[in-house]
Order: sequence, then C-alpha cells, then structure tokens
Amino acid sequence: MTKHGKSGGRDFQPLRALAFVLVFGLFAGFAAYAGHVSALETPERVDADGIIVLTGGEGRVQTAVTLLEDGIGRRLLVSGVNPAVSAEAIQTSVNIDPQMFACCIDLGREAADTVGNARESVRWAETNDFRRIVVVTSDYHMPRAILELRAMMPDHELVAWPVRSPRPWENSVAARRWALEYLKFTAVFFREMARGAFDGESE
Repeated sequence: MTKHGKSGGRDFQPLRALAFVLVFGLFAGFAAYAGHVSALETPERVDADGIIVLTGGEGRVQTAVTLLEDGIGRRLLVSGVNPAVSAEAIQTSVNIDPQMFACCIDLGREAADTVGNARESVRWAETNDFRRIVVVTSDYHMPRAILELRAMMPDHELVAWPVRSPRPWENSVAARRWALEYLKFTAVFFREMARGAFDGESE
C-alpha cells in the first residue's frame, strides 16, 4: 500500500508542475497586460476620417464627443447603444450641440458585445468610405477591442484613444474588471494566433 501511495504521488508530480506553470503564466501574463495597459497614452494629435466609441464604460462617449467637437474625425459612431435609450437622452447626457448631434453622430444599436461592436464598425466604416479611424474605449478594454476590430477591418488604420480607468490595485472592483478582461483578451489573442497559423498553412 505504501508503494502504491508513493507511486501515486510520483504520478501527480507532473500534473502539479503543470498546474504551477499555468498559474504562474497567468499571473505573469496579467502583470504584463496590466503594465502595458497602464502605460497607454492618448495621441498628441491625430487626423482621422471618423471616430468609433464602444459603449459600456464611464467617460467613453463624452471623450469621443469631445474629439468630434475638436475636429478629429468627420463622423462619430456610438456602437452598442441600448435600444431602450433614446437619442434625446444620449444628446442630453453628453451636452452636445443639437445640430452637430443630428449631422455627425450615428447610433449603433445592434452590438451586444465587442464582436458585435466590430461588426457594426466595419459596416459603418465601409458605408462612409472611412479608412483612418480613432477607436475610443476604456484603457483596460482597448487591447481586446483593437484585436476584434482588426480581425474584421484589416485594411483600416485604427488609432487607439484609451479612456483612463481605475487601476486594478486601487480597488477590488477594478481588480475583478481587469482580471476578467485579461482572460477575455487572452482567449481572443490565442484565437487570432490560431487563425493566422491556419491561414498560413492554407496558403
């Protein structure tokens, strides 16, 4: 019985080592992700055809509206608008000139997630013949957003404009938000790597 017990322990050693490597890799990857995101900065000045803002985070829409008012981009797509929210409510919340709102802001109401944002965005960009686009979203969401957008818009130039959010070490809510986003980003990153490898083999 003792021999079997020792043998069983030896059998589990590779699994324990693998689990340790995986956990260490996740923590190391999250640290690198958090460091990268924390270092993101907004461009000094950019000339673009249009602006896309992905809803879902504080300050995103207002930041995008300010960019439009400053002449960065000719039109703005607000992607992922809740169908229950009226255009009037959005106009009031961002305090924008009614004429500018009517002429230059498009509301996308079909997207329910980042993949949906990318689908809305590519249709909007193609309809308006836009090629250089500023992307506005929260800083922690930016890496995954750019991956999803580039997957559907490989011929467009995307300029990241991150909106600063609380850091994961500042409070528990931010820590959970960043950790969940990191896991989502990792899944999309490996999906795109696998897709690229498969496309390379097909060629």
